[in-house]
Amino acid sequence: MGSAQSSQLLDDEEEDDEEEDEPEIEEANDGLNRRELDNVLVKKVLEQEPEMLPCHASASPLSPQLSSLGTPRIGPSIKVWDPYNVLSPHPPPPLLEHDRSVTEVYLISHGECDLNLRPDLVGGRCHVANLTTNGKRQARALAVFLNSEGVRFNSVFSSPLDRARSMAVSVCQEMNFLEEHVQSSDAIVEMSLGEWEGFHRSEIYTPEILSLIERCQPDFSPPSGESLRQVEFRMVQFLNKLRSTHHINARGGGLSQSTTPHSLATSIHRPSLTRKKSGKSRFQVMNTSGDHEGSEEMFNHQNDEQHLGDINAKSSSSQLPTCVGVFTHSLPIKCLLTGILGCSSVMTHKICVEDSSVTVLQHSWKTGWQVKRLNDTAHLRLL
Repeated sequence: MGSAQSSQLLDDEEEDDEEEDEPEIEEANDGLNRRELDNVLVKKVLEQEPEMLPCHASASPLSPQLSSLGTPRIGPSIKVWDPYNVLSPHPPPPLLEHDRSVTEVYLISHGECDLNLRPDLVGGRCHVANLTTNGKRQARALAVFLNSEGVRFNSVFSSPLDRARSMAVSVCQEMNFLEEHVQSSDAIVEMSLGEWEGFHRSEIYTPEILSLIERCQPDFSPPSGESLRQVEFRMVQFLNKLRSTHHINARGGGLSQSTTPHSLATSIHRPSLTRKKSGKSRFQVMNTSGDHEGSEEMFNHQNDEQHLGDINAKSSSSQLPTCVGVFTHSLPIKCLLTGILGCSSVMTHKICVEDSSVTVLQHSWKTGWQVKRLNDTAHLRLL
């Protein structure tokens, strides 16, 4: 009996030892599996292509960096001895005379035309649409209003369509701007609706077509027509060409900085010191004249002052804004505004541009294009 009980106790102890050894073996196997898994993951990461991070000059601690005092430094605390400012940033270029020039573009929508009386038709370009009697009155009121504001156009551009051309000619006649100088441009013509023009809107704008237009905007274009994006592109391109042209004109018409009043005065006096054929200078001849010496000096002084006054007037007039009149249509003006504001052409229906309204854009080389006035119809109060 005693031996049987002792053998049973030994068997129980062996079973307990086996149960305690099993978790240790399982933990060891788990550790091996994790290491193998980590090795596999490391190999996969190493086999991948390295990520190309952007490299900046200030990303490296050894690259020259500007301190708060303007002295270049290397890293967080190492400063560079630079007595001649070799590592300092280049100063901004000086502001030239032509860079101060300001250009103002008056975007004028034509007055009321025949299409406004037929809202049931698809308009588009419709070459046969002319200004109504009310549209002509709006043009005269606009000319009177612009004259009262002192607006003087340096150049005028017009859409080739008759309703915009008639508006431009009517306004320019009141403002003493020659009709021959009004330039036509296809870039500012009305949006083309292609084969849809002249049809009833109910026949064209069915629910299926309206849903298609909504899905494809701003790139939807009617058959043989153009899209809102295309209109925006040609209007912005026209404005950029206009800006570069007037920048060149202002650059060539202004005085150079090297021409100072002192150098101008000396160049004015130089003709009086030229020698005559007799070999005597004009200065010596004036001394021999006696009584006429004071009068001639006063006359030359008055001429110098008058010439300098003309130069000052020219320099001040060169700083006046260059005004350009653009007679076009409401939808191209909306597309141009979306391009300037950097929004989608779909937002054109959010912008209001009425008949004969004035929208003024201003450009300078410091601020770029800005919207100065939008849909100004103050002249209609004169009717």
